Amino acid sequence: MTSATHTAEFDPFSPSAMDDPYPAYAELLRHEEPLYLADRDMWLVIRYDHVRAAAKDHGGLSSAEGIAYHRSTLPVLFGLDQPDHTRMRGLIRHDFSPRGVQFWRPFIEQVCGELLDEAVATGDIDLVQQAIILLPVKVVTTIVGVPSDNLAKLKLTAGVLESFIANAKVGEDAPDDPDENALRLRAAKSALSSVAGLSTFLGGLLEERRTQPPRSDVVSKLFAAAEKGGVTENEILWLCLTLLVGGQETMTHFLGNMLDALLNHPDQFRLVRSRPDLIPATIEETARFYPPVQNVFRTATTDVVVGNTTIPRDARVELSFAAANRDPRKFPDPNAYRIDRRTDGHLGFGAGIHTCVGMHLARLQAATFLRLLIERTDDIELIGELVKIPSPAFRGLDHLPLRLTPKGGRPAAAPVNGGHRA
Repeated sequence: MTSATHTAEFDPFSPSAMDDPYPAYAELLRHEEPLYLADRDMWLVIRYDHVRAAAKDHGGLSSAEGIAYHRSTLPVLFGLDQPDHTRMRGLIRHDFSPRGVQFWRPFIEQVCGELLDEAVATGDIDLVQQAIILLPVKVVTTIVGVPSDNLAKLKLTAGVLESFIANAKVGEDAPDDPDENALRLRAAKSALSSVAGLSTFLGGLLEERRTQPPRSDVVSKLFAAAEKGGVTENEILWLCLTLLVGGQETMTHFLGNMLDALLNHPDQFRLVRSRPDLIPATIEETARFYPPVQNVFRTATTDVVVGNTTIPRDARVELSFAAANRDPRKFPDPNAYRIDRRTDGHLGFGAGIHTCVGMHLARLQAATFLRLLIERTDDIELIGELVKIPSPAFRGLDHLPLRLTPKGGRPAAAPVNGGHRA
């Protein structure tokens, strides 16, 4: 083993890296060992086998100081270590299991159908803002058991998870770059405002639910567990916040990324149109190619060996799922988007005890959305510039302007601004 510092010049928080980190990842993946980024005083783990092993080293690499670059302590599910993590996750395990999410299939079909009927009828539409954002809001609020009639208030969560992960700390160690400092300051203010507002809002909703009859939703089951002493009131609040945030934001990004990938690879879009049996494989290839959560941080609780490198105790360590999913040692021709490839073992939903609790629900929503979109359209055309979210930890879209030609409808006009059709 070696404790030598393998230094690399790469800044995951730079505008170019946030816009498209994949060229840098391709270069970094030439290294055989984890890399130390001196400017950020952090370690970067990028090789597939290293990331997978590190994500499963729950004792040596802790989540308790947050999964963002800067350390923070919040009792969200993805920030808990054992044994609390297993106890809390066990409370919702059935609801988000492959069998559990099937209970919600008819509801998801209904919501997807209604949103896509309206979108196709509109024709020219920003699909992210006018449909994709709404789908996971409606779904996860129903599963958790809080009303979705106040969507504006619930969309406070839009900035919460990103702020937790991108976690902009502003103070004496703020960057010299005024643009980066301004970005981090806005993110910090958004985080504080969102957490405070959403916590108060959720607390009120939970109090209302206590006066109502039990239902087949998560809140009712958590209330029952609380009566038996299995969970505290504060834990219920934070668990519901985790589910609402994760269930909305990452799902929105996943759906946007899937359409982004298909529009940029029209041969693959044509393939899945002609072979709907490849829809599940399209979901997995999207999770490999464009995972919505690109990376998470851990804190080394002791000297930790990754590969042949010893990462020192108390170091901040970034596990890059996005880079690992493009490792040619694991996936041949990794920068090609191919929906018929073998994606076994991809890290698009993470690994270890913190594997995405909602991955089966995400698969069901994405597969339903894509199937119904294909069934309702003959053509999908990008008619403007898509806008990506500016984040070092997420990949997703804020805007996706499309022209949807309904099944059997008139052909779309010629693409503008370099638009793609599929």
